[in-house]
Amino acid sequence: MLKRIVVVGASESEIEAIQKKIKAKDVHLVPSKSSSKLSGITDSVIYNTDDSKAIAKSIQQADRALATLELLAQAIDCREAFRPESSKRLVEHATRFAIACELSKDDQVLLERAALLRDIGKLQIPNNVLLKDGLLTFDEWQLIQNHTSIGADLVADMDGLAELAPIIRSHHECFDGDGYPSKLEGEEIPILSRMLKIIDVYCAMTSPRSYRNNISSADDALAHLENERGKHFDSDLIDCFVAKKVGDGKSQNAES
Repeated sequence: MLKRIVVVGASESEIEAIQKKIKAKDVHLVPSKSSSKLSGITDSVIYNTDDSKAIAKSIQQADRALATLELLAQAIDCREAFRPESSKRLVEHATRFAIACELSKDDQVLLERAALLRDIGKLQIPNNVLLKDGLLTFDEWQLIQNHTSIGADLVADMDGLAELAPIIRSHHECFDGDGYPSKLEGEEIPILSRMLKIIDVYCAMTSPRSYRNNISSADDALAHLENERGKHFDSDLIDCFVAKKVGDGKSQNAES
C-alpha cells in the first residue's frame, strides 16, 4: 500500500533525489508549496529535504499512520467474523488493479484506502441486524444498505480521508443502475467505486464468510464477473481485471 508523503517547498529534481535516496516503491512523494495548503491524503510531511534523519522519521510516521488504518480495518473485519487479513487481501487486489489499469499514484492511494475502509459504516449497524442468522426483513436489509452512506459520512468528517467519501458511498452501485444507495448508472458511478465493487465481489466470493459454508474457486468467481459485464460491473474494467490476471496475484503490469 502506498504511503503518500508531502514534501514542502521541494522542486521536482529534489523530489526525484529523495525518491532515489529512500529506494522504496511504496512511497509516493508529492510536492507542496506550503504546509498550510496540503491537499489530498497526507500520511506525513517532509520539511527539510537535506536532512536524511528527518526523511526517515517522516517515513516512520507514515508507517504508523497506515498501521492505525489497518488496525481499524481489522476491527471492521472482526465485527463480521471475517478473517483479520480480509481487508489486507482486498487492498492487495486494489494495488494490482490500480497498476493494471495504469491509474495515477494519487488514484492508487485512494483505491487502496477505500478498499481498506469500505465497510466502516457497518460499525454503526446493530449486531442483531449485521450478524443476524437468517433472512433479513425488508427494513433490516435497508439498514444494511445504509452502511455505504454512513461510512461515507464518517470519512467525510475525518481529516485527510474526505476524498474517500464518494468512493465508499458508491461502491455498491451497479453499472446498470440496480445498485444502492442512489441507483447511479454507468459513468455516473465514480470509476474507483466501479473498481472497488469488482475486487470486493471477487474477494468475497473467494474468501471464507460467516454467512455461507462454501468458497467459490477463482474460476467460478471470474465466470460470475464475466457474466455480469455491463450489468453489475463496468465491462471495460472487467476486461482489464481478467486480461491482467489481477485476481490470481500475478497482474502483468504489477511492479516487482
